[in-house]
Amino acid sequence: MTVQSGRLIWIDLEMTGLDSRHDSIIEIATVVTDQNLGIAAEGPVLAIHQSDARLDAMDEWNTRQHGQSGLTQRVKESTTGTRDAEQQTLDFLSALVEKGSSP
Repeated sequence: MTVQSGRLIWIDLEMTGLDSRHDSIIEIATVVTDQNLGIAAEGPVLAIHQSDARLDAMDEWNTRQHGQSGLTQRVKESTTGTRDAEQQTLDFLSALVEKGSSP
């Protein structure tokens, strides 16, 4: 697939909570679509390792939701850190989307 302008970037984050100043990203997934929302490419879905202390600090809803989905266990087992997940996502996007072209 070639780099193109006009593509849209969609990023889904799962976090330990809703406060971006205090909570942490535990999963990132990325999709690139064309202008008509047709999927051009799906990026890696990355569970991001967090400490047990960080996971234990999640509120009841997040603990239940991420526990039942299996995400908490995937996060504990992951060796991917935040910076590595960021770099993998940027590498994926730079191969598909012209820098500065996606709103």
